[in-house]
Amino acid sequence: MQLTNKATKYLPLYLHKSFKHISNLMPYISLILLVVDGRVPQLKELYIKEIKRKWANKEILVIFSKQDLLPYPKPEHSFDLRKPSSKRAILRLINSKLKSLTLSTKESTNSLIIMGGANSGKSSLINLLIGRRKVKKSPEAGTTRGITRHKIPATPLLVYDSPGLFPTNLNKELRILFRLLNFLPATEGGQEVIGEWAYNYLIGSHPDKLQKLLPNSLENLSYHSFLKALAQRYRLLEKRGELSLELAEQKFLQLIRNGTIGNLY
Repeated sequence: MQLTNKATKYLPLYLHKSFKHISNLMPYISLILLVVDGRVPQLKELYIKEIKRKWANKEILVIFSKQDLLPYPKPEHSFDLRKPSSKRAILRLINSKLKSLTLSTKESTNSLIIMGGANSGKSSLINLLIGRRKVKKSPEAGTTRGITRHKIPATPLLVYDSPGLFPTNLNKELRILFRLLNFLPATEGGQEVIGEWAYNYLIGSHPDKLQKLLPNSLENLSYHSFLKALAQRYRLLEKRGELSLELAEQKFLQLIRNGTIGNLY
């Protein structure tokens, strides 16, 4: 899937203030840690381009998150941010990268800033590095809305958390894909569009992945019939005992987002 096309601009209002704050900090930042959801490694170049457009001379270290959801071969520098062992490996990477850089006097602060797409694992990385749940996590895009600073224990490193990046150039298909994976905030009534789009996309490109959810044939199966079958399999019922298509759609999106059906690309 191509990640470039003619696009519409999208930038939440709260990010304007945050980017101004980040721009004021950048002269004193030693290294940018870019967190990329490992299920969509193609996003790496999109986010690097977005960062370089604003801060062209800053060095970037890419960390791929959600290693536990990734098929083999896994990208280099991919981690399960829930595992304490990942902290040691990531700190080794950071220290090695910092030693390789020629920093200005202003930049020689041992200060890092974590950047990346919404819901990519930035807050999980912060919590891993500081050793406790200091930053709020949520499956909804746009949870982090300001800049926070934290000391990484037993190191000279400071780390700043930042709101998720929202690429300014996304075509319609990519905007739906980003919402499907919670990379963009949901819009009212958008779940139905996302669910049906995901079904049609998977039927066309990855029918074997949909087959994991339903053992019966998917041939000529409409989205409505698919949801009904999914509700039957998982016993998703309304209070009156009728099958709930709404709960089935929620279950379908959950199974995509938690990696049950595997990589979408």
